Amino acid sequence: MNTGDLVKRHAQHLVIADDRDAFTTWEEHVRVDRLPERRVVHVERQADHPDEREAQWNELSGSVLDAGSESLSLLTVSADSHAHAAAVARREYAVHHAAFRMVEVIDSHLKRGVHGWVAIRIADGGSDGELYGDYEEAIAAQERPEACTYVPVSPQYPWTPRTCEQYLEGMTHLRHGCLVYGCPTCR
Repeated sequence: MNTGDLVKRHAQHLVIADDRDAFTTWEEHVRVDRLPERRVVHVERQADHPDEREAQWNELSGSVLDAGSESLSLLTVSADSHAHAAAVARREYAVHHAAFRMVEVIDSHLKRGVHGWVAIRIADGGSDGELYGDYEEAIAAQERPEACTYVPVSPQYPWTPRTCEQYLEGMTHLRHGCLVYGCPTCR
């Protein structure tokens, strides 16, 4: 092992992730506040020299291709250590799925041609399935109103997966009192 790998410093890391069994059981898949979890198979710090970096990328991407599994992917993650890189890869996956879930919730109401307010759980992008007449009604109906964010459902307020992802990320930081993306609390 290279002793340089033991030093924590911010760098690019290469992560091989397996998303095949993001939900481990049927109960996990149907649970209301489910968050699929990415399995991290391998992490290594990206080489500093461009030639070494290219060879490293080729070797790891070749390993992913040789495995023949569509669920494996090679990611580049900016992190302070191997463990931090794995955590970032898992978190990005969970936020990505929460954003898609939020879009599904909003779109389900829009498809019925109704508008109002919906309570979205910040942790997983899901909701209680109800559409409320106004913001205050949506808050009052929640057992844990601080765990939710409240958004208007209307064709005038389009939500894409990317905007939902950014919004949920921002609400996560706001919830714990931080306005800095990539803060230590969110790692």
